[in-house]
Amino acid sequence: MFRRVLLSTSIAFALIMGMVSCSGEISPKQPDPAAPASTPVPIQIYTHKQILPSTPIAAPTSLPVIKEIESQRSPKGRIVQYFSAPSPPTYEKLTAQFPLTVIARHGSEMIFNKPPERIIAYDAAAVETIFAIGQGHRIIGTHSWVSHPIEVEDIEKVGDAFNMNIERILDLDPDLVFLFYPTFKEELEKAGLRVLLLESVDDDLMGMANTFRTWGQITGAVNEAEILAENFESRITEIKLTLDPYHSGPSVFQDVGDLWTPGNNTLMGSVFQLLKLENVAHDVDNYGQLSPEVIIDRNPQIIISSTPDLLYNNPAFSKLLPIKNKAIFESNDDYLGISGPRFILGLEELANEFYPGLFK
Repeated sequence: MFRRVLLSTSIAFALIMGMVSCSGEISPKQPDPAAPASTPVPIQIYTHKQILPSTPIAAPTSLPVIKEIESQRSPKGRIVQYFSAPSPPTYEKLTAQFPLTVIARHGSEMIFNKPPERIIAYDAAAVETIFAIGQGHRIIGTHSWVSHPIEVEDIEKVGDAFNMNIERILDLDPDLVFLFYPTFKEELEKAGLRVLLLESVDDDLMGMANTFRTWGQITGAVNEAEILAENFESRITEIKLTLDPYHSGPSVFQDVGDLWTPGNNTLMGSVFQLLKLENVAHDVDNYGQLSPEVIIDRNPQIIISSTPDLLYNNPAFSKLLPIKNKAIFESNDDYLGISGPRFILGLEELANEFYPGLFK
């Protein structure tokens, strides 16, 4: 189980309250008073691992596998390899097409006559994706909360999620600025910069793969992006097919900080649905803060948190089974907090953790 946590509770909570999550999630708001939920069907819990009641199904073994590997540098400091995977059997070599028209958020169009050479990517998911398809040398700036891959240590930081150094951005002379949220878009455009804002993936897991393809088209690395996208999709499909025979699994509560939790119409909500986990925050729109009373009443069989000690030490939750069993799953925000290529690793980690009899 991977226990490293990227963001502290205070930063995670600040992202939620500031409406600027690098994961592509939309901003949270206070939910309406929660309606009483039906009592979850109890399952017997021996440890923190949950097993579906039936004969385990062997997972397919023929799919290509992408594993995170150590980044390597060429003599010029450019990334050599970040993800490695064989091409799927049906893969056909693609050719980059320019001029390229990209449909941005709200339906506006941006035309690329050639790949941009100097990109400021103000989004962690975009940075990881561009590096994953071997085009990280194009990134000349990003924000201070981007930490992966290791090459970003050498990339200039031009602000954080709440502030942007537009004067310095102008000095860097980018030919493209990518944003994950429109806060600074108008100001950047008034300064004469080319600004791209794509639609958020929101609760669309497969939409993440299409974002990989879009960056492949923009940078000209269409083949590398297609391998990444097809691999991502095939691994989502593998999980879906494995769990299709089952109606439902355990109930789940995810604490992302101060009892804020994702509803079903979020990226993590779609993860829970894929894994057949019953989200106790099913009636929350986007992200919302549940009271201890509501959490206790809905009695989650699984609790996910990046700060489990805060829940263990809260006497209000002492009778919840995951608390009594010291079985809170410590989430890997380094994977699941960013809607980039490594998101699949966090999703598979959850599948392996909660259904160890079904997944390798």
